Amino acid sequence: MEVANILFLAVIFVIIFSINIPFFNLKLESNFNYLDRITLNIIIQTNLILILSFLNLSISKILIVYFAYLLLCALYQFKSLIKSKLIFKNTYYFYFFILIIFLILSLDVSYSLTLDWDAQSFWIPKALNFYNNQTIESLVNQPNPQYPFMGGLIWAIFWKISLFPEEYTGRLFYVFFYCISLASLTDLIKSSITTKIIVFTVLVLLSYKYIYFAGNQDILIFCLISAAGNLIYKVTGNNKKISFFQTFLLLLICNSLVWTKQEGSIYIFILIFTLIFFSKILLQKKIVLLLSIIFIFSFRIFIYKFYNLDIGINSCCWTDLSPYGIIEKISLKRMIIISTFFLFSFLKNSFVLLGIAFLIISFFSKKVFKKNIYIYFFYMMNYGFIFSAYILTDANLVWMLKTGLDRLIFSSSPLYILIVISYINSKKLNI
Repeated sequence: MEVANILFLAVIFVIIFSINIPFFNLKLESNFNYLDRITLNIIIQTNLILILSFLNLSISKILIVYFAYLLLCALYQFKSLIKSKLIFKNTYYFYFFILIIFLILSLDVSYSLTLDWDAQSFWIPKALNFYNNQTIESLVNQPNPQYPFMGGLIWAIFWKISLFPEEYTGRLFYVFFYCISLASLTDLIKSSITTKIIVFTVLVLLSYKYIYFAGNQDILIFCLISAAGNLIYKVTGNNKKISFFQTFLLLLICNSLVWTKQEGSIYIFILIFTLIFFSKILLQKKIVLLLSIIFIFSFRIFIYKFYNLDIGINSCCWTDLSPYGIIEKISLKRMIIISTFFLFSFLKNSFVLLGIAFLIISFFSKKVFKKNIYIYFFYMMNYGFIFSAYILTDANLVWMLKTGLDRLIFSSSPLYILIVISYINSKKLNI
């Protein structure tokens, strides 16, 4: 049954995320390859599902609209498909390999089944809310209503449409997005298909752990930051101007981050500031980008207020943010504790170690080092935010660090891969 479920969903994922909006099918830039288009479609379609939920629709009604949208897009594309000829390309070997990895990882998820503690307490109740045909309005009765719900909504959607509805089938979307996000980063390598397959395999071996797919939303943050990193590399790393399509995609990624986890609201500002400071963007477009993410953040507050959902931060962890309370919590002892946990978290994360290793290597190549300055800026802001959040907590500091820091480091780690890719491309390495 598990194998049939996985194969069914693999086909579903490939089909529905290969369907482009007609407008984008006509206008997409030539440098948007198949993996880029799948990433774009994943983000467009999950945002569509999210927006439909804002209308207080049940999952049954959301699915009707969603599949009607897919059908219309597919019918439009069918005209162009019947006129085109299928030409086998070497890249198809890479796509087939990605699918094989997805099937293997999905089998692991389907046989492990255990949900993480946070997933049991906070995230699966949101998925069950939608799976049982409840709406956004009824989230007020679920645990931690201040937490974003997009991950739970998508979880419920694919749980509902699977061949044999089992809870884990909704989480297989996370596995698919994970594979696509790593493959999209790997595809930035200007080398042979063999090199890409090897690098992709190494990245999966270094980063895959079942716990990341046990219901927590950190894996979605990881995938969304991967997608943003891919885009920023193409714009900033290659010193190009940002196009309309890239701007559109970036704003959709930012919207997804805001509705995935609370820290997503911070990540959108870090990503936008990174892009603004290190890319060729006209002042008017920088202002538009900044105003857009302020609107995205404000719109989330509006929706939460409209449906009487809690919009506060976790009251158990940050209760006193007065000037006196902040000064009282900043101490050398707390700084040493946080720094120690940071060090151990870095040592446990393979992407961090890989990025630092290539960072050291890149010191000997000024061109590579300068090309990656935007990545160092991103991580300085990211770790500064995380450090500040921990030093200001009123909860048990050690407990907070033990239960959360590793996941925060993991969810923001994909940009380290860009340092490796930049080095490989600069040296024109090939296998």
